[in-house]
Amino acid sequence: MTSDRPPVIIGLLLAGGKGTRMGGQDKGMLNWQGQPMARWVYKALSAVAPEVFISANRSLNDYEHLAPGHVLPDPENFHYQGPLAGLLTGLKAAAREGASAVLVCPCDTPGITPATLDALVTAWEAQPERPVIAESEGRTHPLHGVYPVSLMVSLQQWLESGNRRVMGFAESVGAVVVACPEAGEVFSNRNKPADLL
Repeated sequence: MTSDRPPVIIGLLLAGGKGTRMGGQDKGMLNWQGQPMARWVYKALSAVAPEVFISANRSLNDYEHLAPGHVLPDPENFHYQGPLAGLLTGLKAAAREGASAVLVCPCDTPGITPATLDALVTAWEAQPERPVIAESEGRTHPLHGVYPVSLMVSLQQWLESGNRRVMGFAESVGAVVVACPEAGEVFSNRNKPADLL
């Protein structure tokens, strides 16, 4: 692990969704193996990035407790407009912090490991002008990746055009796909109540 990595990258935990498949509950605050899912992801991101921000639109006090001073609600014009709105907010925070990129991970993948996140950062460091996204067992995971701050304008335009497709955006900006041979459990989304058992 490279916890001494220079602060050229920030972590971003995406927790701004509506939780529709969870009956409207805030997924990040739902327990998995005894802790809120967001806490698992936050720990993994914290092992790799020197600062971790949380994109959230509710449970703000809970997220503030997890990451004091680092909670980012969506901007008004993109409120509840999907994970790309959270990514845009994270890219803006990274720019303010002087960072070059955002290491992003959704709150509903509590099995993610620091080793997987570190591999994504290492791949990005080899070509920092391009985003990198994870691929495992034949599936691409565009919300597990590293996005350079230089994509801020492109992402703003993408959202303003009404497009919310995450994979479409990643492809449009030439994302490099990084093979992550870890078991699918690392990338397993916990979207329904049964997934928490």
